[in-house]
Amino acid sequence: METTQRHQLDGYEYQLGAYITDEGKFRGMILVTAHAGNAILPNVKIPTPTTFKSDRAARIEASALAFQLIHTGAMSVLVPHAPDPICASAP
Repeated sequence: METTQRHQLDGYEYQLGAYITDEGKFRGMILVTAHAGNAILPNVKIPTPTTFKSDRAARIEASALAFQLIHTGAMSVLVPHAPDPICASAP
């Protein structure tokens, strides 16, 4: 999967890409790499539910899906949150 430039929206950092399926169609992919400045390892991969005949259409769908997931709050369910550093250092 070849990814594009990094995007930032409401504290999430992600990349968009597309890959070719076994059927010869393209599926979009969102690769979430950070939230609130904290890296997410391993990165969270979110594929689009549909496939397309072109790479460009799959990337457009991935972009729209990322926007929707972030603005509806669904991304917070899909992406694990880093533990609070203050609580993590407590004995």
